[in-house]
Amino acid sequence: MQQIAMSWLVYRLTNSAFLLGLIGFSSQIASLFFSPFAGVLSDRWNRHHILVVTQLLAMIQAFILAFLTLTGVIAVPHLIILSIFLGLVNAFDMPTRQAFVVEMVEKRKDLGNAIALNSFLFNGARLVDPPSLAYSFPSWGKECVFSSMGSVFFPSSSLSWP
Repeated sequence: MQQIAMSWLVYRLTNSAFLLGLIGFSSQIASLFFSPFAGVLSDRWNRHHILVVTQLLAMIQAFILAFLTLTGVIAVPHLIILSIFLGLVNAFDMPTRQAFVVEMVEKRKDLGNAIALNSFLFNGARLVDPPSLAYSFPSWGKECVFSSMGSVFFPSSSLSWP
């Protein structure tokens, strides 16, 4: 949802298709290069701790985006930097999250269902996020949307530390 919101904001600020593509590219290129290393680290470190840290970093990124938007100083370079940062966070979050599903399932016979449920939730969010953003941006304003995205990460990052 954050990536879609940043793309929407850069297009709203500039009306530039090139900058819209650059925002998408900047997050994906970070994920492309760092995901293999993140997968190795998630195999060696405590996955739960990695997930809590990635959620905390995503929350911080969303609140920085909300602050810059609320103060009216948001600019394209800010969005590019925040997009790269979000791509780095996602590069660690995704492989760790996928490996964590396997770790959480106690019975081997339930593993297929757990993986299917995880995929359903992930892809379901990808289906629901764009229409919800299309409604929330005009209704609430970009400042409220970015603030609410930051607050969504709060329970998963702060309350689940062991």
